[in-house]
Amino acid sequence: MLDMRLVTTSLAMMAALMSVALAEPVKDQPAPGLQGAPEVRPIRVILPAPWEPTKGQAESAQSSK
Repeated sequence: MLDMRLVTTSLAMMAALMSVALAEPVKDQPAPGLQGAPEVRPIRVILPAPWEPTKGQAESAQSSK
């Protein structure tokens, strides 16, 4: 009895995982219009280090001195 429940649960989980995997869009393939565009580059943002004051904090500290 336990074996039958285990097999049934395993089959149900496999079916659910396969349906989710087939429903998701393919992310590995680039969009058709963007393959040969040389001007497309990733956007890089440089954030300040946590110990550095932000510009607003640095200006207020200098003006109070």
